[in-house]
Amino acid sequence: MTTTAETVPDPATAHLRPLPPTAIAPVRLAGIGHYFPGEPITNAHFEQLDALGIDDAWIRENTGIVSRHWPADEKERAVEMAARAVDDALSAAGLGPDDIDLVIGTTSTTRPRTNPSSATNNYMDISLPLQKQAGLRHATCFDVTSVACAGFMYGTATAAAMLPALGMRNALVVCAENPRPILNFDYRYSALFGAGAAAAVWSADTAERGLLDVALHADGSYFDAFDIDENDKMLMRGREVGAVGPKLLSHVGREILERNSLTVDDVDWFVPHQGNLNMINQVCRTLEIPREKLLTNIQERGNTSSVSIPSCLSENLRAGKIRSGDLVATIGIGRGFSWGAMLLRIP
Repeated sequence: MTTTAETVPDPATAHLRPLPPTAIAPVRLAGIGHYFPGEPITNAHFEQLDALGIDDAWIRENTGIVSRHWPADEKERAVEMAARAVDDALSAAGLGPDDIDLVIGTTSTTRPRTNPSSATNNYMDISLPLQKQAGLRHATCFDVTSVACAGFMYGTATAAAMLPALGMRNALVVCAENPRPILNFDYRYSALFGAGAAAAVWSADTAERGLLDVALHADGSYFDAFDIDENDKMLMRGREVGAVGPKLLSHVGREILERNSLTVDDVDWFVPHQGNLNMINQVCRTLEIPREKLLTNIQERGNTSSVSIPSCLSENLRAGKIRSGDLVATIGIGRGFSWGAMLLRIP
């Protein structure tokens, strides 16, 4: 099966020029972990909110989501969830906190911008408080926050560049999201989002198996399609995201395959951003990705923003579905819009 070129340029992608070949220093996925807080919150929760006018059937049909997780305790913030995911990832990698040289955090749902004193979360970013909480005392730390749901791919590309440049050995890319405090329960999109955390250990390595390619794009024309309003609540122009997002994801998915002389048949697994199951299925139809090559966790986890791709990788590696030697492609989109794709060979 091969992908076919678009015959009519689409305004959303017509201006994009081909990216140059990527010169990625060899890095290996040494370990990955995840954490979801509390008990599952089913769609029945939203049936009780009269202002929404939706039920379980509507949510399943329009999003594919059956349940999601939120912290049961307000004291469990993004950084606490991140620390749990880091412990999981370090265990999988066979490493300890002192082995980590770099921490790149990514989140889009911690302390809101407009009225920070009202927020349940006490930190704007996660990497520095995480360094203390997880005992990562030797690590250089910073956060990548502006790209929201695309944070894992942007963070991974940054880690891959920094490890050889600074003579470092091991990097943690950590994603943590708790959307509950910023959801507006007067709007139906509140049923989309779930909380969780995921962490990946990337290690400098000369082995052929590891991160093979990354393609990243951004278009600031859509910078306000996702934002925080004056009441510290999430704003999302869902129709615009639904109309443009699949086009951008399909474009970058095709791009990363073609520039590596690959077809869909060559890839074992596709892991998309878990934003909306209908949008995922639309991209799969465009790229002719068979359902049996698609990995999702949105049904049970909801849209977990930057956590969605790494948590889906982690859950399927843990379950033994993704195996050593498999070729995995990820595609995702975040705020801005910022979007991209990665190819990795599982060690």
